[in-house]
Amino acid sequence: MNIRYMRYFVVLAELQHFSRTADKLNVTQPSLTRGIQRLEQLVGGEAI
Repeated sequence: MNIRYMRYFVVLAELQHFSRTADKLNVTQPSLTRGIQRLEQLVGGEAI
């Protein structure tokens, strides 16, 4: 598992907003979304 995906998840959980999370992490929103989707695949779940 990539630690980057976990970081994306933690910051997204704190901010609860994809655009603000992407800004804070200095990544594009599509990259953030793909990272979260990949994490969901790895753990076998889907974010609500």
